[in-house]
Amino acid sequence: MDRSTTCLGIAFLAASLGCGGSSPGDSPTPVNVVFVVVDTLRADHTSLHGYHRATTPTLETLAADSIVFERARSQAGCTFPSANSYLTSRYAFDFYRRVDEGFGIPEDYPSIAEILQSAGYTTAAVSASPIVRATPSEENPTAGFGRGFDTFDETCLWKPARCITRRAMELATSLPEPYFLYLHYMDPHDSYRAPDGFRHFAGDYDGFDFIAAGDPNPIGEMLYNHGPSIELDRNDMQHLVDLYDDEILYFDTTFATLMDWMKIDGVYDRTLMAITADHGEEFLEHGHVKHCRGVWNTLTHVPLLLHFPGGGNAQRYPGAVQLVDLVPTIIDIVDVDAGNVDFEGRSLLPLLDAPGGPAGFAFSDQTKYRGIDDGRFHLILDGLESTLTLYDTHLDPLEATDLFAGGHPRLDILTTELDTWLERTGQKAHFEAVLEASRVQEEQLRALGYLE
Repeated sequence: MDRSTTCLGIAFLAASLGCGGSSPGDSPTPVNVVFVVVDTLRADHTSLHGYHRATTPTLETLAADSIVFERARSQAGCTFPSANSYLTSRYAFDFYRRVDEGFGIPEDYPSIAEILQSAGYTTAAVSASPIVRATPSEENPTAGFGRGFDTFDETCLWKPARCITRRAMELATSLPEPYFLYLHYMDPHDSYRAPDGFRHFAGDYDGFDFIAAGDPNPIGEMLYNHGPSIELDRNDMQHLVDLYDDEILYFDTTFATLMDWMKIDGVYDRTLMAITADHGEEFLEHGHVKHCRGVWNTLTHVPLLLHFPGGGNAQRYPGAVQLVDLVPTIIDIVDVDAGNVDFEGRSLLPLLDAPGGPAGFAFSDQTKYRGIDDGRFHLILDGLESTLTLYDTHLDPLEATDLFAGGHPRLDILTTELDTWLERTGQKAHFEAVLEASRVQEEQLRALGYLE
């Protein structure tokens, strides 16, 4: 991109960061980067994106001087390979092809931690995820996410949000600036159980014990493993949703503690913050529970919020963007030379400089599905069945009504762009092999207990 154009167009960035390619250590005002991932957080259950429940008041407050991307899409509906994708700016299918190497990031794919570390940043992570690990876990026996981090704290494995927030504040107090801090919260991943005493949306429930405990896995056993038949009604699923929403609010409330600390400590105004999710969650909207089995809105439409150093730039961008765009955007903002790293995403700064410009597309893939989103219409390819479905996500956000048979005017554009993407990324020539790799990855996750 033309950096001079960006600097002229986004004045607040020019004032706070300068333009000219100096290293962060040379800047009079070091720019820290805090990258926050909220595991399993679907966008349409956040009040940040208009949900009828006030689940994310802290994120709404942060949005008052941040950029909110209304149509951000994760590149997969599962932590692996979504995390690999947003940490390296490479599409998810690449990691399916190399699943025999494990769930971590292949050595020849530089991550944002490695890029910033090479540029003089102190790098640290606090992860509660059993997948995003520097050392092996039951769910990820090969680890593989620690490269590029000076510190990778795993003491909060599967623990609630307050553990991540506490460790983040303790670490940040001692980290030399500028630093890159990656935080991976596990709320609201199942089981949906906010800490004792934290219940706002879920009321009394007189039904299945596993639902009362916020555990969707018996439903998964029924759907995928020929488990015992369970007769569910609307109240059962609604209670799971209520508990899920409680966990979102619990994360948001805990995250407010981190925000308050950053402001009191003075680090807030010299920190770039990116807040997003690796994927969403299904509650039988398309016949599934949990995640990892599709690319519908419920699974790949995620929040994305960027808070620039100094703030002062409230904006909601309506077009389609991808999490694969995050690394080049962050690198662009902090003005670090990434060398010859091959990003498959693009910096979002030119879009923010000219929000009325041409719309882009966002792509995702999971198992047999491939999707393309133009900011309103979402086309999904079932690669095994060779079928296409089309949804108007503005009028039909849960994607219940297929418009494909009606011959919609956007259909030709979307099919052409999807085909071009499949060809450009090398999937089209070896599509059957890529689908088989996706199936193998799903079987491995199942064998490790991550999937039913």
